[in-house]
Amino acid sequence: MKGLYLTDVLIAGAVVHHVLNLSGQKRIDPTGYMPRTTPGALYLLFFAYVAVRLAASFDQFGAAWLRDAVPFLYIALGVLSASAIARSSERTRTLTVRVLWIALLFHLTWTTAVLTFGVINPASMPRFPGAEVTIGTIRPDIDCAVLGITAALLIRKISRREHTLLASALLVLSLLAISANGTRGGFAAVGVAIALAFILIFFAASARSFKRPAVVFCIVATVIGASAYLPTTEAGQRLIATINPSAATDHRAAKQAQGTARARDLSWDMVIDWTNETPMRNAFGAGAGPDFISESGARNILQGTQYTGVRSPHNWFVGLYARMGLIGLVLAGLVLIATIRSIWVHRTRIGRDELLFTSAVTFAAILPIAAVGVVLESPFGAVPFWWAVGILLALGGTRVASSKGRISAAGFCCDRTRTSFTARANE
Repeated sequence: MKGLYLTDVLIAGAVVHHVLNLSGQKRIDPTGYMPRTTPGALYLLFFAYVAVRLAASFDQFGAAWLRDAVPFLYIALGVLSASAIARSSERTRTLTVRVLWIALLFHLTWTTAVLTFGVINPASMPRFPGAEVTIGTIRPDIDCAVLGITAALLIRKISRREHTLLASALLVLSLLAISANGTRGGFAAVGVAIALAFILIFFAASARSFKRPAVVFCIVATVIGASAYLPTTEAGQRLIATINPSAATDHRAAKQAQGTARARDLSWDMVIDWTNETPMRNAFGAGAGPDFISESGARNILQGTQYTGVRSPHNWFVGLYARMGLIGLVLAGLVLIATIRSIWVHRTRIGRDELLFTSAVTFAAILPIAAVGVVLESPFGAVPFWWAVGILLALGGTRVASSKGRISAAGFCCDRTRTSFTARANE
C-alpha cells in the first residue's frame, strides 16, 4: 500500500455518516430477523488485538509502518457493516444491492472489453499521480474473483427466473472473461463462489418444488463442463501442472506454474522460519514496520518471478503470522471459522436474501486468492471482504414472526399463522 487511496476517503465519509446516525433503531430484516449490532465478541477481540499490536510497534512509525498497518485497520469495517445492517431499512438494503449490481456490471463490461474482445488496452489509459499502473489495469486474481461473484449472482437470478434471458447472456460473458484469465487462484475463487451459490440456492428452494432436482442437475452439468473445458485454458494448464505436472499438455505453462509454486512455497517457509526465530516474534509477530520479506531472505526469491518491490509473501495467512504472531493467526482463523459456520447455519436465510447472498459469495471468492496473492493487504480486497464478514457474523440475531406477515425483498413471506411473537436466538 502506498499513499492515500480514494477508498480511504470514502470509508472516512461512511464512518462519519454512520456515527451521526447511530441513534437509529434496529429493524427487522426482510428475512424476519432482528439482527445484532456487532459481528460478535470473537471478531471484536480479534480487532482489539490487532489494534493493540499495531500500537505496540508505533515506535517504528513512518511510511513503512503506515503501509503495513492500514490493511489491518480495514478489519474495523466488519464492525461498521454489522452495525449498519442492523439499522438498515428494506429500502436501504435494496439500494445497496442496486449499487453493487451497478459496480459489478460495470466491472463485467470493462473486463469483457479488455480480456474477451480486446477492444480496450488499459496500458493506453492515464495514471493517477504517483500510481504505478494505469487506470483500469486488469489484475487477474481479484478481477477473476469479482467475475466469480457476478457469475454466482447471475446464477441466482436465473434460478429465480428473474430477467432470465438477460442474466443468461451476462453469465456467458462472465464465463468468457473468466476463461481469458491465466490465474489459478482466480479460477479457484470462481469455483468456490459458484459452488457456494448452488448450495445456497438449493437450500433456499422449497423441498417440495422441482427446484432442488434442477439445482442438482445444474451442479452435475457444471462439474462436467468445467472438467472438459478447464484443461483447454492457460489457468487450467497451470492448475494441472501444479497438481500433476506429467498430466499437463502445455509444457511452458507447466514449467512456469511449477516455478511460481516452488518460489512461493520456499519464500513462505523462509518467512515462517524467520518468525519462529524468537519466542516473542512467534507469539506476537513483528508488528508493523519491519521488512520481514527482506530480513527473512525471501525477497530475491519472490522478485525472481513477476513481482518487484515485494513486501508481502503473497499469502495473507503467512503475512498475518509474521505481523501478528500465533495469537493473531489463531484469532483470525477462529473468525473465519465462525463466518463459515454462520453461512451454513443461516444457509436458507442467505439464499433467499440478495444482500446476504452477495456477502456470502464475496467472502467465498476472496478467501482463496488471499492465500496466494496480495489481496487482503490492499483495499480492493480487504474492503469487500471485511464488509462481508461483518454482515455474515451479524446474522446471529433473533427471529421474529409477526401475525401481519409481509412479502420480503427476497420474494418470500414471513409466517402469517402466529398471532404472538416468537424468538429463537442464533437460529
